[in-house]
Amino acid sequence: MNDIRYARIYLMGTMAQMIIICLIIAILRTNAIQYPKILEIIFLIIGGSSSALWGIIISLKAKRAESLHRIIKDFFKIKQSVRHYGIVALFILIIFGFQFFTGSFLDGTKWYSFFVFFIVAIVFGGIEEIGWRYTFQPIIEQKVTFGIASTITFVSWCIWHYMYFYLTDSLQSIQHISFIIGLLGSSFGLGAIYYISNSLWLCVLYHCLLNVFSQTMMVNDLKIVIVCNAVCIILSIVMVKGRGDNNACSTAKS
Repeated sequence: MNDIRYARIYLMGTMAQMIIICLIIAILRTNAIQYPKILEIIFLIIGGSSSALWGIIISLKAKRAESLHRIIKDFFKIKQSVRHYGIVALFILIIFGFQFFTGSFLDGTKWYSFFVFFIVAIVFGGIEEIGWRYTFQPIIEQKVTFGIASTITFVSWCIWHYMYFYLTDSLQSIQHISFIIGLLGSSFGLGAIYYISNSLWLCVLYHCLLNVFSQTMMVNDLKIVIVCNAVCIILSIVMVKGRGDNNACSTAKS
């Protein structure tokens, strides 16, 4: 089986798992059927873990990782170069720098909120990277350029997120234009982080920081959101091109 077929199977499996859960919930809500809280949690776990689950399945099937233990090890492989941590910090500063400098924190945010949200973000956010950046995007980068691969990942990731928002009944609270633009910038930023560092952990870290600051800071004006994410996208492309051939990404797991 060629690699691009593995990417298709990953995407079909991830989306199908989420669609099935969303359809079940739609039926329950449409018919005003009451169901216990524990079932709601189970739905959330099954749907929310779809990208990670299929990332594990495809990584093992395509022999991108030799074992589940290796994937877990890569997930928590904190020992990375200072330069690569610097890239993560740079992208975070680009996206949230304006809020940092203006102190635009939401009311009720405490010093410990960041630690609590970070731990939660590892489970509800960070594990997605096993699928999207560790598995899916590197596979399609073997066939297309980094920019196209990041765009394909963005579209897929965006559709997945909107199903997740339906699952959590939070669609009405999303600022859709800002979210979509931010997701596009993050797709390029995360893609560049993995391309350059080959580190799942750094993608998990960046994703968690995105979730934490998104929950503790006020949303920027749309113009600022556009500019910040445009800078992020341009910088990502420049960084990847600086690595040489951007038609294929190394799949070796160091």
